[in-house]
Parts: sequence; C-alpha cells; structure tokens
Amino acid sequence: MTDEIAAEVAAEALTWAADHPYIDTVRITPLAYLLTRAAPFETTPALSLQTRTTLWIFAIDDLFDHPNAELPDLQRFSADCRGILTRDLPGSGPLSNCLTGLRHELAGYPLFAPLQHLWTSAITTLLRSMLDEATWREDLRRLGPSALPPLTRYLRSARHSIGAPAHMRTVLVTTPDPSTPHHLPHLLRLERHASLAVRLANDLRTHEREATEGNVNAVSILTQTARAGDLSPAAALERARSAVRREIKHHLQHCAELSQNAVTATGDPEGLSRIRCGSSVWLTPCFLGCSAYT
Repeated sequence: MTDEIAAEVAAEALTWAADHPYIDTVRITPLAYLLTRAAPFETTPALSLQTRTTLWIFAIDDLFDHPNAELPDLQRFSADCRGILTRDLPGSGPLSNCLTGLRHELAGYPLFAPLQHLWTSAITTLLRSMLDEATWREDLRRLGPSALPPLTRYLRSARHSIGAPAHMRTVLVTTPDPSTPHHLPHLLRLERHASLAVRLANDLRTHEREATEGNVNAVSILTQTARAGDLSPAAALERARSAVRREIKHHLQHCAELSQNAVTATGDPEGLSRIRCGSSVWLTPCFLGCSAYT
C-alpha cells in the first residue's frame, strides 16, 4: 500500500513538473518513495505537497550553485521571493511564482495560520543562507583560504541552506497534529540537530568536489584550521573528517533522544524529523537536493 501511495505522489509530481521545467524530474521518484515510506500515515495530498516543496528547494539550490550564477541576480531572486512571502507581491519569474502556488496550497491546512511565521522564516532564512554561501564562494575564489568563515558562522547558515528546516516546517504544517504549535521549542531543537546532521553528512560526502569548485565546506574549514597547527595536508584532512563524523554522530544521538521523548499528541512530528534525517544522512542523498548527487 505504501508503495502505491508513493507511486501516486510521484505521478502527481511528474505532472506538476511538466509545467515547471526547472524541476529536475530524475529526483522525483526516489524522493516520493523516501518521504512516503518515512510517513505512511500521512495523506497523499500532504505527501504530494511535501514532495513538490522539496523539489522547489532543490531547484533553487541548483540556481544558486550554477557555475554562471551572478550574485546580483541571486540577490534579486531572493528579494522577489521575500516580497511574495512578506508583502504578498507577485513573483517576477517562473521559479518565484512557483513559491506563490506552494504557499497558497499550504495556506489550506489548519496549522498554516499558527505556523505561518515559522514557515515564512524558514524560506527567507534559506534564501539568505544561500546568499551567504554564494558570497563566501566569491571571496574564497578571490582571496583564497583566508576568506573561509569560522566553522560556527558557516554552520549557522549552512544548516538552513541545505534545505532541511524548510522541509521540516512544511511537514509540521501538513501533519495533522493540533498540539504542534504548543511544542515548538522542543520541535525546533530537534530540527536544529537534524539539519546539522544532514549538512555535515553532505559536507563529508562532497568536500573533494566542492574544494575543486571553490565552494565553502565544513571539512575544508576544519582542514585549514588543522593545517595552521603544522599538520601535513593528509593528516589535517583526516583530522577534519574525523571531527565531522563525531559531530554527525552527536547530532543524530540528540535527534534520537528528542524523538523518543515525544511531546506532541501523536509523536508524528518528532518521528518524521528523526526518520527523514536518518534516511538522508545514511541512505539516500536525494533528500539533500545537492547537485553533487545528480
């Protein structure tokens, strides 16, 4: 039954993608199956909306990661999306107009009203964090390793730019647990650990490619710090990788603890965050939405 629902979700997303040519259709089926198998109790419309919103996040990640992307163009796109979310302005292009449609669908869920500020913040912070990374990329290419941000500053943006908070808050809106608005501190702690685990796992997988492309990455930051202590390049890299592995384990442990101590009425919001985080870290790079996997 679960696979039948996943197939229906994938079919709906493929039909939707036909009108949105910037969506990478290769991602649709594996994403639909991942999200459905992690939440067989969700309704098909909710899974469809979660899938399509995540595909939109993947699409803007592709936009920001494109080798020919210019920072002023990315800034204009971000401002366009913020105008849609905060002032109900019309979008000026197909990718921003898609956000309008997704937001309109979300507004039909009972939990959208009490969680609207949270969801809007996730999308605007996602865009701002992607701009941070684009700026760091330009600085790194121009100035070299001295332009790398401190790890704590990088992760403050990178846990959002990976897309996990925006995805997870879409899940909170579309999962029918009326107690959710009353337990946001607990759920946001879980979100923080889950998004950091996803980000660090992504960085561990992709650091070689990103170093070649001139992108900022947690492994490159830690490697540069270790090299300042007179370690050889190989030893510095291994120290950085080990540190990232420890941090992933740390955040996954916190995810498990927070989800086991569920405070919502159904426990579904906590369970979904943990399961989807674990799947994305260890099993399926599709959830990450990064060009490195396509």
